[in-house]
Amino acid sequence: MALPFLAAPAIAKDLPEDWAVLHDALVEVHVGRTEGAEERWLVMRYLAPQIAREGGTLGYDDVAGEMDALCNGAGLATAAGHESPVDQIVIALMDRVVERGQPDPQATQFIASYDITEAGCEWR
Repeated sequence: MALPFLAAPAIAKDLPEDWAVLHDALVEVHVGRTEGAEERWLVMRYLAPQIAREGGTLGYDDVAGEMDALCNGAGLATAAGHESPVDQIVIALMDRVVERGQPDPQATQFIASYDITEAGCEWR
């Protein structure tokens, strides 16, 4: 089950203002860590053409901290607005639109998963 959400992306401090643009945000229900349990994952996917292998100017080291910021900003705000508790936030950057769950060997994607803690997003 996926529920669409809209949220403005956080603006990165050291990167161009438009380096990542929110493509979509949805909540997916997955099998939980314990038997019989379910988890709700908020998946926020951003279009970031500058991470492309060919012609891109940003590598993983350039954006890793910004992915944390996206989780702690727009991710937590979007999760807080959901009617059911969200257990995990996934931030995905992609250089081109890739259909969720479909492979695209030509695409560059950076994906980070976070637990939601009292202190904010904790990299999983």
